[in-house]
Amino acid sequence: MEQVVIVDPDKANAGTWSALLQARKTQEFSDRVFVVEAEKPVIDALRALPGVKTPAQLDPASTAGLSLVERLSLSAWAERTAGMDKPRTGNGLNWGHKGFQAP
Repeated sequence: MEQVVIVDPDKANAGTWSALLQARKTQEFSDRVFVVEAEKPVIDALRALPGVKTPAQLDPASTAGLSLVERLSLSAWAERTAGMDKPRTGNGLNWGHKGFQAP
């Protein structure tokens, strides 16, 4: 599973930084906003660390403290993940597959 995490350097402690250094980062939007990939228990443990928030946990003041690039990255990530539950007819089939109808 993937999760975007936002780190507040003022609230993160040494344990937070140590755990985040060990996490597998699949995308880095900045030095404090990135995507980690791990099993659900690991993601849940990261969410519980001091100074770590997910986009859903951001309040307006926290969001205002993000850079333009960080806000755009979070917006793009939300758009990307919003359509993931949508059924895709013929997903994984090539267009030449018998019975496949192109969108």
